[in-house]
Amino acid sequence: MVFIPGGEYKPLYAKEATPRTAPAFFMDAVQVTNAQFLDFVEAHPEWRRSQARSTQADSNYLKHWAGDLDLGAKAPPQAPVTHVSWHAAQAYCQSQHKRLPTQDEWEFAARADAKKIDASTDQAFLKLLLEWYSKPATSALESVQSGILNVHGVRGLHGLVWEWVHDFNSSMIVGDSRGDGSMERKLFCGAGSLLAADVSNYAAYMRFAFRSSLKGNYCVGSLGFRGAKSVSANAKDVKRPAIFKTPYDLLGEWRTQDDKPATLASLRGKVRVVTMGFTRCKFACPRIFHDMQKVEAALGADADKVGFTFLSIDPQHDTPAAMAAKMAELKMSGERWTFLTAPDDTVQQLAVALNFKFQLVEGFFAHSNLIAVLDEDGNVIHREESLGADIEPTVNSVRQLIKP
Repeated sequence: MVFIPGGEYKPLYAKEATPRTAPAFFMDAVQVTNAQFLDFVEAHPEWRRSQARSTQADSNYLKHWAGDLDLGAKAPPQAPVTHVSWHAAQAYCQSQHKRLPTQDEWEFAARADAKKIDASTDQAFLKLLLEWYSKPATSALESVQSGILNVHGVRGLHGLVWEWVHDFNSSMIVGDSRGDGSMERKLFCGAGSLLAADVSNYAAYMRFAFRSSLKGNYCVGSLGFRGAKSVSANAKDVKRPAIFKTPYDLLGEWRTQDDKPATLASLRGKVRVVTMGFTRCKFACPRIFHDMQKVEAALGADADKVGFTFLSIDPQHDTPAAMAAKMAELKMSGERWTFLTAPDDTVQQLAVALNFKFQLVEGFFAHSNLIAVLDEDGNVIHREESLGADIEPTVNSVRQLIKP
């Protein structure tokens, strides 16, 4: 691994573009290779192509390999492994006592060229990046050692493949990377604040746009990863189980509006209507709460059979007292409604599992809009991602689950 001293950098997003800080960290000098990932799946059978759960990896998982334990001609051993999901990349890093780099860490390291720590305004450097981004992908990737070396001693941050970052779902710009690329700004609360801070840095915009299009189980032929580690003795490279059937399998302690400890597993046993957000929100969240209360009203007496659950993305401000105050303001019954808050990493894991995106921008959160119906075991049965949508499909989904 290579030591990166850390420091401040100007992020792409936010109109004011307040500098962000990346603490010192370690980063792998090159991406993880096919050969290294083969060693991993040999030792961890649950991550073999035929065994991986669809919740952790889609049907493109390791599709360029000849078989579970056979790389074949399309996956050179020393080329970066691709067609791996965020969950699979996380699992690999944990097996090596590492983690995925954060977006801040990756962007800070990626500003460097061969001579300068910050080449983000160097037009020759930016032109080189755009030339790579516009180059069609080839069927077989080159060795990770062929990647361009920067001043930190890291190879291939640009020029070989895109790379997963830990908090990829904090980038919100465009639509599905595997689909038609349609804009989804309308889906985000506070999306007007996500203006590029430097419109001339189109290469950075493309990176953020690509990350914005991803979901945790996506496996893309141009997407690989590398590991990272924290330097600070106080920093925690938190480990979470990468294998889960439903979000209720995820670990981590939450606290209720009554300041009682809870786990996601404790939500089992009841059909639930679920959302994520933050109580300070003045835009989408009030409308989402209103729609959920309309669903509650439409169910009539059957609403007693259903749990209505709010999971906060803002642990700094959404204390149990703040959540209880919001419930009182909205006249929500504690018999039906549960508000939960948890540390950032626990929230991040759940957000990825629910395909929920959020990003702190100038003190508030931009976030996707979600009302989800989960069955008694936590399987997502129905999703609504548009504000003010007809509640009937959500109500019908709930009724189907609670009928005798």
